[in-house]
Amino acid sequence: MKLKILLCTLFALVAATLFCSASAAEIGTVAADSGLRLRSGASSSASTITVVENGAQLVVIEPGETWCKVNYAGTVGYMATEYLPHSTDAMFVSPIDGKITGSVVNLRAEANTDSDVLSQLRENTVVTIIGFVNGWYHAVSDEVEGYIHPDYVSATTAYLPSAATVDIDAEPTPTAAVPATVSQTRTDLIAFAKQYVGTKYTYGGRSPSTGFDCSGFVYYVFKNFGYTLNPGASTQMDSVSVIKRVELVPGDLVFFNNGSARRASHVGIYVGDGQFIHATTPGNPLSISSLDSGYYSRYFVGGGRVLPLE
Repeated sequence: MKLKILLCTLFALVAATLFCSASAAEIGTVAADSGLRLRSGASSSASTITVVENGAQLVVIEPGETWCKVNYAGTVGYMATEYLPHSTDAMFVSPIDGKITGSVVNLRAEANTDSDVLSQLRENTVVTIIGFVNGWYHAVSDEVEGYIHPDYVSATTAYLPSAATVDIDAEPTPTAAVPATVSQTRTDLIAFAKQYVGTKYTYGGRSPSTGFDCSGFVYYVFKNFGYTLNPGASTQMDSVSVIKRVELVPGDLVFFNNGSARRASHVGIYVGDGQFIHATTPGNPLSISSLDSGYYSRYFVGGGRVLPLE
């Protein structure tokens, strides 16, 4: 009888330990017009670390009835639950960065420990977090999309609705390099591309019927104008003339790299006025974004010219 009680007790302790160690991470979105205080403790008397803008997204590490423990841009603190709606199954409006914290961590095909291992990531590897599924990070590493248990990755940046503009050019390029007018071919290409805004994201997709990923969209658009750019953001960057941001003309390409060993991890088509059109991330439709947004400004690595200037 005593042995039975002892075994039951041990089982309960193990179960409790497993339960406590399991992450309940979620996506939180600040819902406070004047911003929400990130505090050092779970109390209104705790010191304020910073004030986070309305609409900003962050990782909720531990949900609570009154206070949530959160990770905002790599800083851990507490926020009032009342102003922080959150969910275990959601997509980030704009991707955030994450860093692997375990020595070797599995990137899995599905959000569970029984699914296939797609890749093994070493400590300090940077990944792109695009959302949560069943409490697991939905992430992309080196163009491989999968799921990582939140115990082994830490969010290091956060989405800011109105990030400051960052000019990555070290020196200005003469304005003569940019024509005063845009050629008809470029105008037609942009019009053609814009008609697919709202198309679903599909990894490896190359057509509006199946959906697009970033390089598949570029491939499809340029193919319709007689140019073949094989899919793969790095492959496409290798096949074009690389230019600076100040040289961009509508119809040029824009490339980004969030830490991938390859030259580029994302690509889009510049449409003018500091904006570009691209297939963003799973769960988000093809859309137009600003090069000045925090994420894209930070990871812009160059433009690419396919069409001649006329």
